[in-house]
Amino acid sequence: MSFNRYWSFKRSVRTAYPKQLMPKNKNPKRDGSEGVAAAPHRPYDRVTMALMLTAAAAAVVGLGAIFSAWWGVAPPDPNETLEIASRQYVEGNLVLAGELAQTVQIADAKELQAQRDFLMAVGYVARANESELPRAKRQWLARALPILERVASSGFPLGREVEGNRYLGEAYYRLGEFDKAVGVLKQAIDRDPTLRRSLLPMLAMSQLNSTQPSAGLALSTIDLYLADQTQGEAARHEGELIRLDALGQLGRYEDAEELAHAMLKRPIVIRSQSVVHAPDYAEQIKLARGVARIRRSIQRYGREPSETREDRSAVISELADTMADLEDVFREGLPDTVARAQLWAARALICQGLFDQALIQMTAVRQQRPFGAEAIIGGLEEVELLAKLNRGVEMLQTLRFLIREIGDPNGFDPGLVSLKDFRRRIIVALETVRLHGDYEAAIDMSRTLTPVFIPSEALMQEGMAYQDWALRTLEEGTTNGGDVSPTASKLARQRFRAAGDAFARAAELDFDTERYLQTQWSAIDAYQQGRHFERSIRLLRPYLRYEERRRQPRGLVAFGRALLADNKAAEAIESLETCVAEYERDPLRYDARLLLAMAYGEQGNLPMARQYLIDNLQDGELTPQSPAWRDSLFTLAELLYQKAYENHLKAEHADPAERMELLKNNQAILVAAIRRLDEAAERYWPLRRAESAAYLAARSHVLAAEWPRLESKMPDILDAARRSLRNRVNTELELALDGFRNLKDKLLIREDERTLADDSTAMLRNCFLSEADTLKELEQYEEAATAYRTVALRYMNEPPALEAILGQISCARALGRSHEADLMIRQAEVVLQRIPRSFNDQFAKTTRYDRQGWEQLIAWMKSGIQTTDGITNQT
Repeated sequence: MSFNRYWSFKRSVRTAYPKQLMPKNKNPKRDGSEGVAAAPHRPYDRVTMALMLTAAAAAVVGLGAIFSAWWGVAPPDPNETLEIASRQYVEGNLVLAGELAQTVQIADAKELQAQRDFLMAVGYVARANESELPRAKRQWLARALPILERVASSGFPLGREVEGNRYLGEAYYRLGEFDKAVGVLKQAIDRDPTLRRSLLPMLAMSQLNSTQPSAGLALSTIDLYLADQTQGEAARHEGELIRLDALGQLGRYEDAEELAHAMLKRPIVIRSQSVVHAPDYAEQIKLARGVARIRRSIQRYGREPSETREDRSAVISELADTMADLEDVFREGLPDTVARAQLWAARALICQGLFDQALIQMTAVRQQRPFGAEAIIGGLEEVELLAKLNRGVEMLQTLRFLIREIGDPNGFDPGLVSLKDFRRRIIVALETVRLHGDYEAAIDMSRTLTPVFIPSEALMQEGMAYQDWALRTLEEGTTNGGDVSPTASKLARQRFRAAGDAFARAAELDFDTERYLQTQWSAIDAYQQGRHFERSIRLLRPYLRYEERRRQPRGLVAFGRALLADNKAAEAIESLETCVAEYERDPLRYDARLLLAMAYGEQGNLPMARQYLIDNLQDGELTPQSPAWRDSLFTLAELLYQKAYENHLKAEHADPAERMELLKNNQAILVAAIRRLDEAAERYWPLRRAESAAYLAARSHVLAAEWPRLESKMPDILDAARRSLRNRVNTELELALDGFRNLKDKLLIREDERTLADDSTAMLRNCFLSEADTLKELEQYEEAATAYRTVALRYMNEPPALEAILGQISCARALGRSHEADLMIRQAEVVLQRIPRSFNDQFAKTTRYDRQGWEQLIAWMKSGIQTTDGITNQT
């Protein structure tokens, strides 16, 4: 990046337009003859002057009459108008030439179009040169540039190739598009070597400032320029300053020191009309030398300390003389030189680890008037430093100041940083703020970016801030056990939806651009993460209409997921089956099959659901390590268990004869469920779903014991068959008991290591109770009573203790201990009274009755009533 503007507007005009654009000399004295008196008027001079004025007036009247007649007869001929405009261009009246060219309407003739466009662009460039305000200059150049590019692509008019490349290269250079300027300026110089004197410095500066700086090429270019011994003093000084900059960028610091020393020793003899002022020239050399020294220190020690407490005394000592030189520049230099010196002083202070002092220098640069390239780069680097220091409020204030002063893209001075690079670096700074977790500041900053940023880009930054904030909310709201607190979940959903709103507005603004579909997808994804499926459905319909075929599967899967969440299983199936049928080789077909299984499961169509899951499990391209295979196994196992449990509930409410048939038919489903659940639990332990699979497998064994138990009680069954059925019952219950105990032991070990998640806590409680229930089913009443007692002690004064006491009462009665059972009933009454009212909502979640139902049950048990059919508060 250049630290100096070597070519002022006045000089660039003189070098680029030696005849046409320079104002006429209005001084009547000629040949530098100062103080010479004018010759006296002769008597006949007045007569001659009068005759000349009369002839001129007649000529003007005649020309006006001819022009009026010509204008009144027919519209002006385009060829004639362009010929007149061309003559005006040759005579140096560039603005008039451009205005005449604008009046020409040409349909087909490409040569005339090129000539017209060329003259129009030249007129705009001339207006830029005449403008005094930098913003106005850039506006005129911005109008000229696309026209010049269009003419260059089709070919400049015959004889105007050199001038066209010169105008185009200068426009690129002055608008900060240095990469493009390099090639065009080279073409102009190659076509006309006489332009070297005016264009070589510009070419060297473009090479230094390109996105991939070519300091070596710039040094060669400026050496070629300085080899011309006919250069004036001012031109040589400017070239040497460029050479200093190139040497510094190349790391040739000793050569830079020698050149600066030689320049300072040389007497400064500069004509008064030069753009370089003698009092400031020494300061410019000191600044250039200081820049080289600062670059050397940055190369040695790094741009900034890598750690907060890193010792930077060495770099402070090394830069002491440089900082003193910069202080001299602050006092003696002109405003532009001072601004550049403050900018490099700030960079030196950052290298020394003195961030607060660096911010002071950057603020001074940013607040300079007029607001130009130095202020922009100073403000930008201030924003970047504040972002690294996590000072979001100050960064917000600085960014607001920058955007307000720039105003719009036309107000951006690209002399030291291009608008594209400015936007990129601001976005990186916003990412840094988000990484620090200051999301509110990042959102506020995003809302201040327009009009320097296009509105859709500002909205995208706002959406990303909300999205990152939502993810951080979920992360911070997740307990050690893996549960997300309800408050965090609610906040995260709100922030995901806010992100979706911002992305959706950005997509609307980008509808006619290539960014539309990607922005629309960002909105869809944010809405789905926020569980706002209705809005995602609304956005998915146009997305699927415009998205290209290779990306259709992700839209179809998202559409199916949203419809399924919105209880529209039939529509979801249609979308997902389209994905599976039309995109047979796309990896997203696995997700589509998984969602199809869920949709068919919602409809109760187990065969179809099972088939899609089997397709995933038997697909040769999936392995058990893949998420799709794993989720398919879990889903298949859970669907089978769900179907088996539904069948079991139907059997419980059916007639005895039908019940036996339903339970018998359910055995095959239970066997399949147990096989899949055991496999899932074994493969993927200790995932949360693996815990659930292990518990459901044990529950499935309990359900599988029901049919042989009832069958064994049939009166017409043979004794051998009865014994076989009883053995089968015991086998199933023993397997269930082992499953509950194993899961309980694993969860207890994990509980000792960390807090369990809510789901795991509930599962552990159920394992305790299910173990005791299974022991009771096995008629091991002593062991069952002990297990129930363990539960009652673990959950003392909590609702599960009542279930445990109820189990103890049942075991005591089975063992013939009626007195002990009666005492436990009184104990249950005491426990119920001790359970706080704050646990009322837990009764329905963890026991079979609410508080009132338990009160009724205990009262009936105290009165000797054994049945619970009359209790209406069962949960």
